[in-house]
Amino acid sequence: MRDEDLARHAFHQVGAYEGPSVSMYDQHAQGIRHRGQLDRILEENQDSQALWIVPADVHF
Repeated sequence: MRDEDLARHAFHQVGAYEGPSVSMYDQHAQGIRHRGQLDRILEENQDSQALWIVPADVHF
């Protein structure tokens, strides 16, 4: 397969990027990076049904 528009190269570059591993995010799409931050979010939403767990799997 020819990489005429460099799409394969672009996806390889994205997949090769190694940054911090963040697997949980808050309602503002900011990474939850430590337990204290998670505890605060859970306490703020203790009586709310507003928390969601959304599984995602990304392959490059």
